[in-house]
Amino acid sequence: MAQIVPPTPVLDIARGIASLDEDIPRVLALLGKTAIEELGWRRLNKSSLIVPIQGTLNGVIENYVLRLGFAAYRKWPPSAQFVNPDTLAYAHPVDQHHLPILTSPECHLHPNYAVANGKTLQLICCSATQEFYDTAHPVEPNLIWSGQNTFYTTVATIQKAMASFYGGRFAKL
Repeated sequence: MAQIVPPTPVLDIARGIASLDEDIPRVLALLGKTAIEELGWRRLNKSSLIVPIQGTLNGVIENYVLRLGFAAYRKWPPSAQFVNPDTLAYAHPVDQHHLPILTSPECHLHPNYAVANGKTLQLICCSATQEFYDTAHPVEPNLIWSGQNTFYTTVATIQKAMASFYGGRFAKL
């Protein structure tokens, strides 16, 4: 199947917040929980969600913090970025050691991906993140985000990659 370059996401923060508010109860019901805190999740503000993620390599468990943003959600997936647990932000190269090495064919992490105008960003390269579409990344048509997906598609995709293709932590620079 030929790859296509989908359109760039359009921001609609109010719609993103409303969609997140609708989806949280649906995802909690799916997971058999009643509150996001039971999962260790928390809303930093109305348009972002903090999700702890773990990776295990050679029996050593490492903890990471994933920040999801909902500025273009639900038509597009949430933005996704691993962040410094103290600042809940990411600045390259100082925070690079807060990123997991992911090498899954479906979910690869680039700590400093070059985009237009000489800018760079952290890219969790999978079709379940907004940044994937922001970079005009080619994709198989059957993998394009569907408005029927929820943010949990993003979380589950990253968790799956962490379970099978985790290669440790990026080095501290």
